[in-house]
Amino acid sequence: LHNEERAENSLSAFKAAVDAGFGIELDVRLSKDRKLVVFHDDTLDRVCGVNGKVVDFTADELAKLSLNGTGEGVPTLKEVLAVVDGKVPLIIEVKENTGDSAVSAAVDKELLTYKGAFVLESFNPLTVARVSKSFPEVCCGFLAQHFTKEEKHKGKFLFFALENLLFNRVCNPSFIAYHHEHHYMPMLRLVRLLGARTVAWTVRSKEEELAAYEHGFDTIIFENYIPAQMGK
Repeated sequence: LHNEERAENSLSAFKAAVDAGFGIELDVRLSKDRKLVVFHDDTLDRVCGVNGKVVDFTADELAKLSLNGTGEGVPTLKEVLAVVDGKVPLIIEVKENTGDSAVSAAVDKELLTYKGAFVLESFNPLTVARVSKSFPEVCCGFLAQHFTKEEKHKGKFLFFALENLLFNRVCNPSFIAYHHEHHYMPMLRLVRLLGARTVAWTVRSKEEELAAYEHGFDTIIFENYIPAQMGK
């Protein structure tokens, strides 16, 4: 529930969601000193107005930056978990590049003693496979979209495979989170017919919400508005 006063991935936005009784989607990645911090982008320029990557700054340095000029810094996952404290469920997106397992390893350690409800998700199918093994009783989802619609991804087999969910047998996801505007993808429709639960991301209005349900999604990941309904 971030807005002009509450920056995205800020403690105040998370507290607002908790107070409203909404589950929270958040993104985790590692800082320079290998602590899990909650931040969406790989770089700091869009949200903090600072040049550089998150991984080039320590957690303490990130905490001193200002999210969208609000004066709030980048929180650690530990701080967010303390605010949520099991009051609402979490969707934790693990930001991890191919060939790296450090983030998922840190997530495993951080969540080992957390008592609240959570699910995990990632765009990286190998990450999904890793966290599924660490948390066999937790739903772990695969994130995707129509990647090859973008010029930079056209003709690249990896992105063709990702958008067509060809790694499902590798990561065996509990759910598929797909860009709500790309509902037309044939493989998305096929896995839904085969029984997969599908989640629309990121919905930003009641009109988009209605369209997502009309296109067959089971529930939504939303921001900046109060949804009319939460799942079917």
